[in-house]
Amino acid sequence: MFVKDIMKKNVITIGKDENVIQLIAKFRKYNYHTLPVVDENKKILGVISSEDIMKVFLPHNPALDNLLKTTHLCKMGEEDLLKTELPKDIGASVKVSDLMNTNVIAVEEDKTIADARKLMTLHDIERMPVAKDGLLVGFITIFDIIIALFKERGIIV
Repeated sequence: MFVKDIMKKNVITIGKDENVIQLIAKFRKYNYHTLPVVDENKKILGVISSEDIMKVFLPHNPALDNLLKTTHLCKMGEEDLLKTELPKDIGASVKVSDLMNTNVIAVEEDKTIADARKLMTLHDIERMPVAKDGLLVGFITIFDIIIALFKERGIIV
């Protein structure tokens, strides 16, 4: 079975210049927590998840934060993070491009679902964009793979 056979084809996307308010509105409207970030030609630029929004609470660059956490210099815990004051205009001023993950793991539509599952396992992800020649054509999740396998084996209809 191929990725193109089970992927979601009508994918809700977001642009890199949209802001946090627009992102949260899409998450709420569609009940999603991950969206592919694309340009006007559907080229995949990144992926953004609800967890990425938490980066607005960091007092500095997330890469620096990760580095500091490996030393005795940074002892900021989750509790401190949640007490961080944020400016009222942060939702409008922070863009998707400020928060998105640009290290995108995508699977080509002509790969098998086993190939997709291997990528998910290797990169510890449960969802990813589906590409054809670098352009977004779908989205696949571990749940899509589970449903396909259950259907294939006659466990569900």
